Amino acid sequence: MKTRVFIVLCFVMALTIAGRAQDYQTAVGGKLGYGLVASYKKFFSEKTGIDFFGGIHWGGSIMGGVNYSIHKDIKEVEDLRWYYGAGANFFSWAAGSYSWAEVGVSGNIGLEYTFKDIPLNLSVDYVPTFIVYDTDDFDNVRRFRGGYGALTARYILKR
Repeated sequence: MKTRVFIVLCFVMALTIAGRAQDYQTAVGGKLGYGLVASYKKFFSEKTGIDFFGGIHWGGSIMGGVNYSIHKDIKEVEDLRWYYGAGANFFSWAAGSYSWAEVGVSGNIGLEYTFKDIPLNLSVDYVPTFIVYDTDDFDNVRRFRGGYGALTARYILKR
């Protein structure tokens, strides 16, 4: 846990030194933390956006989902924004000849920075997830997954 806090603090400090943020409308890239996952983010207004993601999760499962987020400026740190929101996701796991699937609802909270001079957006988030359906859940016990989150880098398609 201390390592994660240290990484987030280093990321925030690097962003404050790196340059100035600028809003964007659409961006595409990848998430590090889930596995080999693609991300497409689209803003509907200056403050609200949606992130579609999908790919191969660590261990070979297929996963995907969508997160809606509301973005707010951080007044104390120029050009850095924080966001929060909610979404849904799915995982399809396989271990040998056995496989199962999970569907979850998630909250999300994170920090986002968009470079002014280059078409690059970086974000880091925490995505606590409550599994609402699990094909392997014979006891009908719901699960909470508190370890989800990612560092995301996106190429800006449209400012």
